[in-house]
Amino acid sequence: MFLLSERCTRLREEAVNKKEYMKYYYAQRNVYFNMGKAMAERSGRTPTEAIAAGLSNTLNKFTPVIIPGELIVGFNFGEGELSEYYVPDGSETSRAVMAENGISPEDIELFFVPGNNSALIPNLSPRVTLSPAEEQSDIEWSAVGRCIDSNHTVLGYEQVLKKGFSGLLEEVRSAKEKNGPCPMYSAMEEICTAALTFGEKYAAKARELLDKNDTEYGKADLEHIISVCSNVPRNPARSFSEAVQALWFAHIINTWEDNINANSIGRLDQILFPYYSADIEKGVLTREQAFELICCLWLKLYRDYDVQQSAVGGTNPDGTSAVNELSYMMLDATEQLNFIRCLSVRYSASTPRNFIRRALEVVGHVQKGVPFFFNDEVMIPALKSKGISHDDACDYTQIGCVETVIPGKSNPHAVTGEVNLLKAVEYVLANGHSMAHPEFAPGLPTGGLEAIATYEDFYAAVLTQIRRLLDLSCGKVRRLRDLSVKTAPRPYKSLLTEGCVESGRDFNDAGAKYDYYQIMLCGIPNLADSLAVIRKYVYEDKTYTLGELKAILETNYPDEAVRAEFINKVPKYGNDDDSVDSIAADVTLYSCRVLDELSEKYALSFHAQPFTYLWMIDHGNHSAASPDGRRAGEPIAYSCSAMQGRDFNGLTAIFNSISKLPSDRAPGTTSAIVEADPKLFCDENIDILTDIFIAASKNGLCNVQFNITDAETLIDAQKHPERHNNLAVRVSGFSQKFNLLSPELQNHIIGRTKHTCL
Repeated sequence: MFLLSERCTRLREEAVNKKEYMKYYYAQRNVYFNMGKAMAERSGRTPTEAIAAGLSNTLNKFTPVIIPGELIVGFNFGEGELSEYYVPDGSETSRAVMAENGISPEDIELFFVPGNNSALIPNLSPRVTLSPAEEQSDIEWSAVGRCIDSNHTVLGYEQVLKKGFSGLLEEVRSAKEKNGPCPMYSAMEEICTAALTFGEKYAAKARELLDKNDTEYGKADLEHIISVCSNVPRNPARSFSEAVQALWFAHIINTWEDNINANSIGRLDQILFPYYSADIEKGVLTREQAFELICCLWLKLYRDYDVQQSAVGGTNPDGTSAVNELSYMMLDATEQLNFIRCLSVRYSASTPRNFIRRALEVVGHVQKGVPFFFNDEVMIPALKSKGISHDDACDYTQIGCVETVIPGKSNPHAVTGEVNLLKAVEYVLANGHSMAHPEFAPGLPTGGLEAIATYEDFYAAVLTQIRRLLDLSCGKVRRLRDLSVKTAPRPYKSLLTEGCVESGRDFNDAGAKYDYYQIMLCGIPNLADSLAVIRKYVYEDKTYTLGELKAILETNYPDEAVRAEFINKVPKYGNDDDSVDSIAADVTLYSCRVLDELSEKYALSFHAQPFTYLWMIDHGNHSAASPDGRRAGEPIAYSCSAMQGRDFNGLTAIFNSISKLPSDRAPGTTSAIVEADPKLFCDENIDILTDIFIAASKNGLCNVQFNITDAETLIDAQKHPERHNNLAVRVSGFSQKFNLLSPELQNHIIGRTKHTCL
């Protein structure tokens, strides 16, 4: 295991405590990008060319800043006051902030020339004409279609490493000559030309510091920066150091195009390994030096809210393990830096057991919910089922939280559609109406309750409502997609995505080799639990009629004894009980099949994504009481995890329940967070835990994330946040400091079952 160097220990302190330099580029990116974009729009250039003008203006005018001790240079942007939404208003205070951020007096004045900052007006989401049912379902958070311009990408960064922007520029010009001129090629040329000097500006800054003999800076460090940045990203990377720096420069430009959010990095161990192994073989790089550079990259990526995903491990197309030395080294970096750094681990039957064990060990040591795990034995078949080639499916990675992407070859349109499947029960009980908002009728009439004579009839009616919700969501996505083509061009993403340069089509205009839309399936655990209650108490025991059940839910469980009965006397998903787990599996499979049909109807590829992100809170707010014992307004379950507090049979049981879901039909991953006691990850238990995890994976366990903070600590952190400033938890596909979460999210996490036994 590698240890943190003195350099990285110092840089970590600066990054975590947000020293002054962290503010750089919030103001610079916004001012220069939006000024360049607005001026291009005023001159009549196309939206695609205007985005390129904003990027090139930023690349040409930004101020290079080098921090003492750093080996990788450049910033995407900082945090706090100068956020991505920072809009200078012309006041003296605003002008002072701009000046402090390195913007010249001339550019400050130019910015405030009328019209030059018009692009700073926030872009409104594309508007579509909705039917009354769609408007109602949006209000209820039942079938929401989202704007698809959501900065969720993993680009083909390795193209910058292999070719440099000089090589990419030649490719664009060749395509332009072959296909004829168009705004897309003009935009790509402008970006490539501006990017050629990105590194050279840092090399010049390093020479300036070297000439000044500034004692804050080490001579060797500045000479290293000069050597590396004089070559990349203009030219192909010649070494591991140059590859890391070129990748970081390429990522910065991506975050400048549409802000950072979930723009992610990809399979870093695979991208960088050829450069690493070549340098090791030549004797020009030591493993310790490589580890330090990885730590420096981790530090560049650090943010309180970090969804700049990267992945390690995986499976080669021939079935062999893709784990290499860098895979282990990146786990070590995550452990040693001990802060929130989004990292996923891919594994399969061919993955060395020691690698899986080491990854679980890091989860226990870091205790911030990282890394998290994706099972190739499930994910690769799921992707292939949607027409993705075997070789490309084997190269999948994650963006943001848990969303799936083929790096440099796909536009995944992550979290595009959103459907709360639990609402289907409401719509059956109220004959197409909402019980939370009775004036709305977004569902379909499925008949009076007296006509639903059997459980099979009720279940069929639920499936009818699920189809309706999915259709509403996918139909809205179709129309949003058509608007997005006009309003959200992405020339830089197009440059680094296979298919776009060849065709001259934009990333958001189906230019990518794979263009698909991920539809979030929410409320599956609650729906399964609710149907199990209805089956038992209405149709098997005949304790209540459907009308009586509806009255109980409409009055929000006036009798607590009835609610306790519904919760405690009927099996619940998450406890390895087939009677209810099979319902969850069936409704998930049905939803996947409906999405296949809707893909044909709307001529788009829809991928099932059983994932709630943070919206289990909002979905709960807009849902009536449900038969599973959930009161009106309470959150629904997180993704495919059991409803909070209802998985009480131990870790193996919850693994088994999740494994029964048809994850091989859901390329968006059946996401689950499992809460576990820290003792399960201690040295004496780690081997047993590893064996259990591997066994569950053979049964179909797909995506798992762990929280290993006990409830007592969380409750104390809620009462005394000052005592737990560095306490981080897995929230919803991402990790976050606990004291930065809303009270609703804190309570949701505290309420999850903390598994104390294997």
